[in-house]
Amino acid sequence: MAHPKVRYLLDNFEDEVASLLMMAITVILILQICTRYFLGDPLSWTEEVSRHLFVWLVFFGASGAIRGRSHIAVDVVSEHLSSHMRLIIMLGGNLLVLFFLINLLYWGSLAVSRMWSLSTATLEIPFGLIYTVFPITATLMIFRTISQMYEDTQSIGEVERKSLGGI
Repeated sequence: MAHPKVRYLLDNFEDEVASLLMMAITVILILQICTRYFLGDPLSWTEEVSRHLFVWLVFFGASGAIRGRSHIAVDVVSEHLSSHMRLIIMLGGNLLVLFFLINLLYWGSLAVSRMWSLSTATLEIPFGLIYTVFPITATLMIFRTISQMYEDTQSIGEVERKSLGGI
């Protein structure tokens, strides 16, 4: 069994990373504003770094939203279905999500390898380094989606056992 702090970090990894990214963006933008208005000479790298960090923030936030089941969903129809049909619809939706995420992982990995030789304008770091957010978060989202599918199938089994009188 994992230590409670380790378990918390694993359960909330995306939220922790997104929080750190948001803090970094805030500090960088404040630095950019201060150097522009107080020194009259803005730092050239702040806009580029904040833009790239924002992209990372969005993708880690998307992974956290999958974990928290907080992406937008229309459940008007599924609310009126039996638990078996609801499970089938949920699993079907998750299979579509997995299809998208596997494509994101594949094409994102390809983009990383193709863009590694190109450098960013200001920082002159490889674009491939920035693009690593695609395979990293795709892998996290695949893991989170598969975990949810497992939880959903387990919970439907629990509902069936309870309805059969605890057998």
